[in-house]
Amino acid sequence: MRQKMMWLLCVVFFFVSCAAAFAAEGDVPVAVHYEKAGKTKQIGAGFMRGADVWIPEESAKLAGIPLLPGPNGKGFLLQIQDPAKIFEIKEMERLAGKTLTLYFPSAVEDEVSYFNVAGMERVTRLAVQNKNGVTLRAMTPNEPLPQKLAKPNAKIQGKLKLVWDHVVRDNKDLSKEPEIKGLHAISPTWFNMTGADGGMANRASAAYVEEAHKRGYRVWALVSNGFSRSMTTQFLRNPRGVNLLIARLLAYAKLYNLDGFNVDFEGLDANDSELFVRFMSILSDQLKVQGLSCSVDVHIPGTSNASRSHDRGELAKYADYVMLMAYDQHWRTSPKSGSVASMPWVERAVQGSLAEGVPKNKLVLGVPFYMRRWEETPADGGKVKVKSFTLTMEEAESVAQRTGAAMHWLEDMGQHYFSYIENNKTYKVWVENAQSIERKLGLVKKYDLAGMAAWRRGHEKFEVWETINKLLP
Repeated sequence: MRQKMMWLLCVVFFFVSCAAAFAAEGDVPVAVHYEKAGKTKQIGAGFMRGADVWIPEESAKLAGIPLLPGPNGKGFLLQIQDPAKIFEIKEMERLAGKTLTLYFPSAVEDEVSYFNVAGMERVTRLAVQNKNGVTLRAMTPNEPLPQKLAKPNAKIQGKLKLVWDHVVRDNKDLSKEPEIKGLHAISPTWFNMTGADGGMANRASAAYVEEAHKRGYRVWALVSNGFSRSMTTQFLRNPRGVNLLIARLLAYAKLYNLDGFNVDFEGLDANDSELFVRFMSILSDQLKVQGLSCSVDVHIPGTSNASRSHDRGELAKYADYVMLMAYDQHWRTSPKSGSVASMPWVERAVQGSLAEGVPKNKLVLGVPFYMRRWEETPADGGKVKVKSFTLTMEEAESVAQRTGAAMHWLEDMGQHYFSYIENNKTYKVWVENAQSIERKLGLVKKYDLAGMAAWRRGHEKFEVWETINKLLP
């Protein structure tokens, strides 16, 4: 009895220690058990972050998950045997062969790496039960997978309303976020290519997708090329790499119950524009067979290498939607201060894209929820040194209030503007807010475009969504 009491005290002390470690992030410590053939044993202690269930790497291995270390010691790899059977996609065998290696994110706390088991039954064959902690039950060979929440209807009613969700490391707990009424799709930045061989990093969460579906959002996960020109050039010329990347996207779509993908390949060489179109044609064919949406992000028409690397008219033949990134008129390192997206510049970008052959029912206007505060410092020879800092809508209002700067409406620009002087430096802000977004969305109606997409969630004041829904019901 005394031994049992000592053991219980140790367990309590352990969980108190865990709670202290995770409480700052709102994580909930849990005991991790493994059940097989009716027998259960504790194999460690993990934590819940929202509806995600993170267990230590050692616990995962004790439960039979053959985790391998990820590249550069980050994340985990799982080698999936017979992926065509596991993911129920016949084409997977041609694309990947008999083995497909997938990357999974890790959470590192106190030098311990944790693996997220929530929603991973297809590849772990472990049913996750949240009772008295977390129990990982070994599924029988023919046991069906748990039913996932039904996806929203793939067909969009009315004008598309999408927002990109920038995910650096941890996913937000959508259940604690205010619901965005009228939102059709959310695009978390989850996947990015890591090599010309089709390697791909992954920050996805099945719990995030489930909560999004509860709210009626479609999840079109963003996949980027890491904005690496040289890597993308090699990738587009590597048929094996292209096949493996597509196979991985199909696998992740099935695993996380995704609705589609948003392809964000930037920084390409203009000489690779035809190869990028060819890649999109192959990818879109595979996605359509699986009932997945396919959209592509494009630069505005122009003469720059970035613009010429995107053949907007040709890409539109294969994508369901073409997302026109009509922002960064004055980019982060611009030598001159200016607006991120003034009305004349945005309208010319829309007109140019339509003239290049993008059908209006596929063209989606990308709008910024951010702006830049420009800092101008006098330099030698009468020159001006320019720096910029990104601002959210709320931050811009706060800066104006703190400095007492008056906002002036610029009718030709379709936005407010304010400036002020501090420490012999001049600061300028061309403001994005509900009024400027309203003016931009007038172009969606004027040219009868497919809808709007905003970069990025969390930078807006929530009242902006009321404006968007009023203009694009």
